[in-house]
Amino acid sequence: MTLLHKLLRILLSCTLAIAATAGAADYPSQPIHIVVPWAAGGFTDVLGRLIAEKMSKSLGQPVIVDNKPGATGGIGSEFVSRAAPDGYNLLLTTSDALVWNVNVAKAHESDPAANAKPTYDPIKDFTQIIFMGTQPVLLFVGNDVPARTVSEFVAMAKAKPGAVSFGSSGEGSAVHLGMEMFSAASGIKLNHVPYKGINPALLDVIGGQVQSLFISLQGAGGYIKAGKLRPLAITSLTRSPLAPDVPTLAESGYPGFQLTLWYGLAGPKGLPADVVDKLNRAVKAALNEPDVKERLTAGNTTVIGSTPAEAHAWLVSETAKWGDAVVASKRAK
Repeated sequence: MTLLHKLLRILLSCTLAIAATAGAADYPSQPIHIVVPWAAGGFTDVLGRLIAEKMSKSLGQPVIVDNKPGATGGIGSEFVSRAAPDGYNLLLTTSDALVWNVNVAKAHESDPAANAKPTYDPIKDFTQIIFMGTQPVLLFVGNDVPARTVSEFVAMAKAKPGAVSFGSSGEGSAVHLGMEMFSAASGIKLNHVPYKGINPALLDVIGGQVQSLFISLQGAGGYIKAGKLRPLAITSLTRSPLAPDVPTLAESGYPGFQLTLWYGLAGPKGLPADVVDKLNRAVKAALNEPDVKERLTAGNTTVIGSTPAEAHAWLVSETAKWGDAVVASKRAK
């Protein structure tokens, strides 16, 4: 490489660095898009719109929610992973999209019939902005299922291996893998019925076509009070004040069993640090708004509001934890 070429490369690098610094200082100067990798109407969509509304006011630019559902959150996640790192395309991250289905893909790498593998790496291809909160799920059965406790449900499944079914929001989703983990822990074999979203699965449990599912209190809505769903256990380590009569799986014979859904915000890799900081502060402010807190608490969600470094560390930990669990579950089958 000639001296002229070296000088030109140095000049280009300096120019790009100056442009990035100026862009970050002026950020945001146009509308921001938050990609929700799930269909409209679910909790993730509700959370995205709550946060977007507050961010629009604090940042002085419209913050628009774009729903890009499909592939257990993979389509929307891949879109953001390939976007320019300028802070105008962000991802509302979920345990499903960034950890669970990627681990499922790895566990099925040798299976030619498996679904298409995600093309993104959850750790390397994103810049973590904030970890917003966590939410447990509950094991529900329909009213036509005779089991009224976890032990009765397990006994029913053991009596007829594969005859008891469970619904999920799709292959590789958190509620799918959570049930697989529970099946492995309890020594039962269940029949998985995947859907394109949790609401169709819920309706089929209510209708009696499917026997069980994991779903959040928020997702179950008024069906519990209406007597159309029966909760057997919750996946947090302590009982919920919103459902104090529902035991934990840990106290139902499975010590240490815990499954929490989590939510965050991320951008493509290479997002400038000051843009990350500005977004982190905007989301934290939104989470601290009384109406947002009230809405999330009513949905049994624990608000976190982490730093970017804490969000990254959580993602690394979750990826390793559930990667090992998925492989172990696959081997057990």
